[in-house]
Amino acid sequence: MYHISEVVEAGKKATAAKLEDPKKDTIYMFCYTSGTTGNPKAAMLTHGNFLSVGTCINYSGSNFSESDTLISYLPAAHSMEQCLSVGAIIYGMRVGFWGGKQLELMEDLAVLKPSIFPSVPRIFNRIHDKIKATVA
Repeated sequence: MYHISEVVEAGKKATAAKLEDPKKDTIYMFCYTSGTTGNPKAAMLTHGNFLSVGTCINYSGSNFSESDTLISYLPAAHSMEQCLSVGAIIYGMRVGFWGGKQLELMEDLAVLKPSIFPSVPRIFNRIHDKIKATVA
């Protein structure tokens, strides 16, 4: 364990960052689990994990391309959002970010017109109910 003053001193002495290109087993992020199947923990996800998810997207029949637009509204630290971001980079998709207000998500969707909108049933039910109410 280091004392903060030791860390600050080491930082003052450092002249340049020594960065290496990531390898497939280099840690990309820690994903903190809720502990549904045990104690909460940090799962270590590697660059290889995300590259394989990103490159396998089109094997699912999704066929993402440069003409697609993804709406980004999940928390940036969420592993699904990270997978979507990697996929967007690999396939050259446009990414639009929602305004941050849940009650205005429909307006954000109308402006962005995303072709990719990964979500959960609760959000899709809310959209469905709004469409039904508008049609009625």
